[in-house]
Amino acid sequence: MALQGTVIRTIFQTAASFGAAFDTLCQLSGIRPEEISDSEHMVEWEKAALIWVPLFKLSEDPLIGLHVGMGTDKLLHGMIGFLIQSCKDIDQCIRMLCRYGPMASPMVEYRYTVHDVATLEIAQHQMWLMKYPEPARHANDFLFAAVTNTCSALAGKRIVPLRIELAYKMRNISEYREFFGCEVLFNKEANRIILSKEAIATPLLTSDQSMFELFNSIMADKQALLASNSTTENLKQVLFMQFKGRIPTVEEAAAALNMTVRHLQRRLLEEQTTFRVIAGSIRKEIAFQLMQNPAIKLSEISDILGYSDLTAFRKAFKSWTNVTPKAIRKARV
Repeated sequence: MALQGTVIRTIFQTAASFGAAFDTLCQLSGIRPEEISDSEHMVEWEKAALIWVPLFKLSEDPLIGLHVGMGTDKLLHGMIGFLIQSCKDIDQCIRMLCRYGPMASPMVEYRYTVHDVATLEIAQHQMWLMKYPEPARHANDFLFAAVTNTCSALAGKRIVPLRIELAYKMRNISEYREFFGCEVLFNKEANRIILSKEAIATPLLTSDQSMFELFNSIMADKQALLASNSTTENLKQVLFMQFKGRIPTVEEAAAALNMTVRHLQRRLLEEQTTFRVIAGSIRKEIAFQLMQNPAIKLSEISDILGYSDLTAFRKAFKSWTNVTPKAIRKARV
């Protein structure tokens, strides 16, 4: 289990507005800034779960999770974030969060049902709840506030739930009610956001059907890899989730799969492939899929793939194909 690095970066940057220095938070959490600068990098779950300890210590705020979430209007980054932004309405946005959110954080499971009302249930991993109950509470408050804020930001207007249900003991209920704008119930059997059908039908200002289809296809391919047990597919999963625009060393890949280099190479040979072949194909696949949509700028592709700037992306692309991205685009016109 792990957490998307850029979610932690967002939390730290928002907390910095309360006076908690970004560098100090990284240091106290044992997290290097480069670990949380890439949306494809996953931070180990216990380290991610415990970020709320220094946040609470520095702020002495019993509602630090809620307050950080109140300042967050973009919950997820990278390809999942772009997919959610391109949805047609709040309903589709929540469905994509439920489908792909666990890829950004396997520590959290989302369940969504629509009957007379829409119910989004957010369940944290039991091991997290049992081992670190107070950080888990702060993280849950953050998620509830950040999900609500993200929906409101994408819709361009405030999305007010019908009701909030929390499985935690009551704590400063007035602040919860003031932020969510609705009834907030504590000591419930699960953590839920209840929305009206009118609310989930709200269209998103950032909706883009072609972008949605593209990113949904990419994420579906990624998700399919997670269900595979072959070494080749497991390696592809690692390269997808830890993709940084470079071919990692075979030592890094083997470590991510909890294998020795020799074992990884032998398993791949049995499956009639090699590390270099797989790494190269994954790296190019994502870039080429994105370039198929002329509406996506090269600078956007560079950002999505996590490159520091457009020049770095051009250099990498040319090393794969011996031509520039611009030349490929012109040839397809």
